[in-house]
Amino acid sequence: MFPRHAVTDDHGVSDHYEVAREKIREFARAVQDSHPAHWDDSSAAALGHRGLVAPITFASAVGSLAQRSQMRAALDGYDPAQLLHVDQDIRCHRPVVAGDRLTHEVVVDSRRSTPSGDLIAVTTVIRDGMANPVQTVHTTLAGRAQELAPTVRALAMLDLPVPAAARLAPQAVRSTSLTREGNARIAVPGLTVGRRFPDRVFRLSRGELVHYAGVSGDVNPIHWSDEAARHAGLRMVTAHGMLTMGLGAACLSEWLGVADGVVGYYVRFASPVPVASDSVAEISIGGVVRSVDDATGRATISLTAQRDDVAVFAGATATVYTR
Repeated sequence: MFPRHAVTDDHGVSDHYEVAREKIREFARAVQDSHPAHWDDSSAAALGHRGLVAPITFASAVGSLAQRSQMRAALDGYDPAQLLHVDQDIRCHRPVVAGDRLTHEVVVDSRRSTPSGDLIAVTTVIRDGMANPVQTVHTTLAGRAQELAPTVRALAMLDLPVPAAARLAPQAVRSTSLTREGNARIAVPGLTVGRRFPDRVFRLSRGELVHYAGVSGDVNPIHWSDEAARHAGLRMVTAHGMLTMGLGAACLSEWLGVADGVVGYYVRFASPVPVASDSVAEISIGGVVRSVDDATGRATISLTAQRDDVAVFAGATATVYTR
């Protein structure tokens, strides 16, 4: 097992990611989440927030310079084209809203060698300006051991040096926490075991993948280059795992009627979603309430995602409060 190691280089100490209002809208567009709290200030204010509410997967998908630097150090310089998501588990301590200043601490929990590469478990703790936890994210990544082909390496984003301004000493940041007490504990009453939510069909083109790559910063070329995808053992370009997870989060916002009701969201990925150059891929996502615990006031929703009758999620659940 790989030793549990927290990566705290100078970026991790000094830098932060400031959540911008328009970035939230761009990300909501990328994951096709139309809940008004992601788009309209008055709708967010009606829910008790001081700014637009970010979709569930925003904080873990859109990283800061510091987070990316930490991740590279934690993973011994793995190129993004050599990493694939196996699963992701997001614990929401409170919603992310416009104006938040977030820091990321990346910790390698374990690392195990397999015949095809490494399985790497990583925990990322995301905090606000007062060091209060916002999200705790557990991720499993599969790393491919072989070297990149020269043509594939040429497609990857350049690892440019960070401008010196990003290494300035940190300044005190006044709290920007939510005014509403309880933070993410937004009740979603009326959920009953067995309740099924209507399936929603999402259409993904290669343009959608490029848009998500630009918004999230996930520039792995397997999501837009057939050559890079084939080198990674795929038959063609595939959708980002975090994009498909984001589509599931968009369904939760629509089904529940609130953008800030989910306190836990887990997805284990089953198969990639291929996206051809001359057609769109369709993903159908459905959900059902699996359990309601009156003692704890929590409900569990299971999600399914399919592409051409092939499962995209091996398992996906969301936890919400019912009171």
